[in-house]
Amino acid sequence: MALYQWMTCCRAIALSVLILGCSLLHVAVLAGAEEKPAFKLEASTYTFSPGPEFQFEFQSRLIQAVPGDVLILEAGRYDLHSGLNLVTDNVTIRGEGHEKTVLSFKHQTDGSFGLLASGDNLVLENFAVEDTSHNAIKVLGAENVTFRGVRTEWTGGPKTTNGAYGLYPVQCKNVLIENCVAIGAADAGIYVGQSTDVIVRNSRAEANVAGIEIENTVNADVYENVVTGNTGGLLVFDLPGLPQKNGRQVRLFRNRIFKNNLANFAPEGNMVASVPAGTGILVMATDEVEIFENTIRDNRSFNVSVVSFLIFGKKMKDPNYDPYPEGVSIHDNKIQGGGMDPDGELGLILKSMVGTPLPEIVYDGVIDSRKLVDGKIPAEKSLRISNNGDVRFLNIDFGNLTPVNIATGKYQPETDASSFTGALPALNPVELQPHGKPEPTKNKALQIYYDAPPKLSELGLFQGNGATQEPVNDVIPYDLLTTLFTDYTSKHRFVRLPAGEKIRFQEFGVLEFPVGSMLVKTFSYLKDQRDPGAGERLLETRVEFLKESGWFGYSYIWNEEQTDAELSLGGGEIDVSWIHTDGQVRSTRHLVPNANQCISCHSQNEKYVPLGPVAANLNRKNHYADGEENQLAYLTRKGLLQGTPALKEITKLPEFSEPRSGTVDQRVRAYLAVNCAHCHSPGGNARTTGLDLRFSQEDPARWGVWKNPVAAGRGSGGRSYDIVPGAPEKSILMHRLQSSDLAARMPNIGNRMIHQEAVDLIGQWISEMPVERSGSETP
Repeated sequence: MALYQWMTCCRAIALSVLILGCSLLHVAVLAGAEEKPAFKLEASTYTFSPGPEFQFEFQSRLIQAVPGDVLILEAGRYDLHSGLNLVTDNVTIRGEGHEKTVLSFKHQTDGSFGLLASGDNLVLENFAVEDTSHNAIKVLGAENVTFRGVRTEWTGGPKTTNGAYGLYPVQCKNVLIENCVAIGAADAGIYVGQSTDVIVRNSRAEANVAGIEIENTVNADVYENVVTGNTGGLLVFDLPGLPQKNGRQVRLFRNRIFKNNLANFAPEGNMVASVPAGTGILVMATDEVEIFENTIRDNRSFNVSVVSFLIFGKKMKDPNYDPYPEGVSIHDNKIQGGGMDPDGELGLILKSMVGTPLPEIVYDGVIDSRKLVDGKIPAEKSLRISNNGDVRFLNIDFGNLTPVNIATGKYQPETDASSFTGALPALNPVELQPHGKPEPTKNKALQIYYDAPPKLSELGLFQGNGATQEPVNDVIPYDLLTTLFTDYTSKHRFVRLPAGEKIRFQEFGVLEFPVGSMLVKTFSYLKDQRDPGAGERLLETRVEFLKESGWFGYSYIWNEEQTDAELSLGGGEIDVSWIHTDGQVRSTRHLVPNANQCISCHSQNEKYVPLGPVAANLNRKNHYADGEENQLAYLTRKGLLQGTPALKEITKLPEFSEPRSGTVDQRVRAYLAVNCAHCHSPGGNARTTGLDLRFSQEDPARWGVWKNPVAAGRGSGGRSYDIVPGAPEKSILMHRLQSSDLAARMPNIGNRMIHQEAVDLIGQWISEMPVERSGSETP
């Protein structure tokens, strides 16, 4: 066994022992007792210091966290190689100051983030996260989130290869960001997306592409922040194609926004790559925005600009999206300087038309003609400007800004602000609610982990020691038509039902298993993929249990002797090599996910859901002791599956690797559904992107055609759309499938190799898509 593998496995096993025997369980050790004592869940405070075992020890504590736990990080530099995951509610992570307690991901080898959290009532304070491969701290779908005194930074200066977001709460509610610092993000330093009830205050954003960005968010206050040295200072955006759209009610006040003149270093294809260097405040397509009492100065392109989504010239396939900014009020600000050296194509055009410095307030003049009343936009939906001192105004009149109109002299931007002078009713302040009280017994997984047998053999699943993967009588093998790709591993799948219980058939989604069911999957490599008889190397066995409170899962790592597997709640890595189908020796480091990583992929609508055993994907033949038979028919005949319709009435998922099973389109859609839709679906962990790769999704725009990327960072690969019909080389999807970059590759857990067969077929699929020749890009 390689030294690295030996150390990793030892750490994984030690981690499992640590979890099972942790002090939080408060067990009373009874001499001579044969059964584990009951345990009591109590919140505690734990202190950590830098060291070689910190990654494993801290992740173990995150896995076993009890609501109410406080995790103290002492001063020092913590070097981490993989992202951290937290799913428990009411956890506080506290350092000794963002200059003293530093989590460094400079040598990150796994995971595209620093910390990924999803628990409610989360407090993160007084530490720094540096140099992550992609996002520094992402909080997904949580209620009551506080960032206090946190710094995120990419320490090598502004680079396209930096991560996308620093502080990144998305689809959250009741969010407070205060006294934080964000430096060097290749998208936004502080980014709040698709959230509700947000305060960002007393923070500093510097040397990012966007300093602070509020996107598709409802009810946000951004105040008393210092925003300087970015490409764009403070952005309020609303984008199409996302689950939460038509953001509104955003107040920006008492901020200092100055000298945001940094050259744009965002990867091409991302929305912020279109932001001109020298942008102070930019409101795009967001309604009900109030901008007041700010100091805005010396931004070389536009101090304040209000524009529609249409000005960026991107395709839009979302009928429910409103691309026009309405009800924007700009009043009582101090605006001066800037506009002397406008950036970008539009800046150069305006410079030639009106000269420099450009006016302090710029409006693109694009309105929704459907909302006109007597030929005018209603006052409450208009732009209103008042009491900003001696500032100038420019209405670009973007709808008439065409080469022909410029050449013929018909284009004349408007500089008279009189029709926009006035006030709108003040927006209401955001009122945040206090965090909820901890409920220590809410983390049901801890009891499951505590009860888990330390060795796989104790579950009694296999004959002998399990090396042959021959199941015992009550364990039933099954297989799938299209499978999840995991670096060319082979997989043995089994199900065990409680005695006398039956599965209930469901046409869509996972079959309805009875409480007490167990799903088992062993990962292995054939030693020679040209010759299955040459044997195989077992790597890990993942076990999922259905309890009254839901599904739970964890992994066992097989020992080198292949005689048993040890529980590994903390995950691990295994070096492995084999002879591939082409006769070449290949090798990789197989990743065994930790228990929280399992949840991140298996989460649907905040619940753990198995992947794979759906009727359409099980609708195939398998070999049993009494012969070959359709799996669904076999289970029905054995009295283990009830409510099964006739086989001809059950949908059959195309088999990706079998050309005769369906068209290229059907096979590719099946592959994307199985490999990607567990996250990229309305209930999955990547739901915030708006990309829906379920096989049942019929709208091409929803599964990526002409869809703008969201939160992609350098994952866009310089491309502007997820899928460009007829042009795989211009499609983000292809880049993600072929990339080995941690911030780009998909799926981002479990794979380290490129699935070339999928790349080839998906490339063919995109190439054969009809190329759109007409159709409006506006609603």
